[in-house]
Amino acid sequence: MNKLILIVALALVSSGAWADWAVKGEGNFNCPEYLSAKRSNTAKLYSSASWVQGFITGVNYQRAQDSGSSSLIGQDMPAASIVRWLENHCEENLQDDLADAAAALVTELAEKE
Repeated sequence: MNKLILIVALALVSSGAWADWAVKGEGNFNCPEYLSAKRSNTAKLYSSASWVQGFITGVNYQRAQDSGSSSLIGQDMPAASIVRWLENHCEENLQDDLADAAAALVTELAEKE
């Protein structure tokens, strides 16, 4: 059942439709705020990148639990690459928040898997 939920969630992310889901912490940080933190190199930049790493870890955990096999989305993506990816995404999607950006990153990385 959880695998079905994840598949549906990823399909919704890629189609642009959204279901409600609770977002905690830095995931509520919006893209304009992220870009400002990036320009000024504040602690918010680092906490945001860490939040996205945790999001990716959570997706990997859930996928591994659901499938009974490894899930290695983004395993070779260093934090600096996540920061650059988020910056590019946020520049093109100012209406997004960090949770939206993290979901888009996971979708992109899963397609490359």
